[in-house]
Amino acid sequence: MISNIPQALPKTVLYLGIAALLVAGPAVAGENPGAHRHGYGQMQMAVQGGNIDLFFTSPAYNLSGFERQAQTPEEKARLAEISDWLGNYPLVDTAPGSCVVMAGAVHHTGPSDQPDEDHHHHDEHHHDAEDEEGHREYEVSQQLACKALTAGQALSSPLKVRFPNLEVLTVEWVGEAGQGSIRLGEGESTFQLGQ
Repeated sequence: MISNIPQALPKTVLYLGIAALLVAGPAVAGENPGAHRHGYGQMQMAVQGGNIDLFFTSPAYNLSGFERQAQTPEEKARLAEISDWLGNYPLVDTAPGSCVVMAGAVHHTGPSDQPDEDHHHHDEHHHDAEDEEGHREYEVSQQLACKALTAGQALSSPLKVRFPNLEVLTVEWVGEAGQGSIRLGEGESTFQLGQ
């Protein structure tokens, strides 16, 4: 439970930090972070002490290989496995692997603009008929506790290795030492806070 985490980053700090990043504009000129682009995902992080609150968004295609409603038992099992992994595995970590997911939530959004809540501990999906076609997105939030997190820390994200269709990951962060951003392209999965 989030309230039991020592020195947990208040949600208002997370939302204000992410809002500041969004107001500052996209990390890369000409890139629209709100656009639905296959191959591209975005992560925003608020860092305080040894805590990271993050929000990751991606077209469903990047993670599952399709955006329509799952139709076969294999597709349904794949979506359940993806949601379980996204909810339980740190989407960023330190080199010693010290980050632990304290809280995580995974949501699917579809063309009806009604998010289909898909927490990692649920395996039921409720979809409207109109969600069978159109753009679907994953939205993931995590609160991480990282014992080895220091200023200027190198972090890595397993997302591009786990999901090869995710070609570019834009990472933006705000913290006590300032803010920054980086665009991780082909073969890149690490970045340094304070770059």
